[in-house]
Amino acid sequence: MTEPKERLVQWLRDAHAMEEQAETILSGQIERLENYPEIRDRMNTHLEETRQQAKRLEQCLD
Repeated sequence: MTEPKERLVQWLRDAHAMEEQAETILSGQIERLENYPEIRDRMNTHLEETRQQAKRLEQCLD
């Protein structure tokens, strides 16, 4: 692989890892928001966006 392509692939892997970590963190936070339905709903929306972004990154890496 050429150096610029290697850098891009590594960047995509790092971005994917960050999305996966964000998914774990968001899931944990959502569990603690049962008394705050509006905030929980917004966090669930963000969690779904995070999952979609992780899938898009996976597709780039395939």
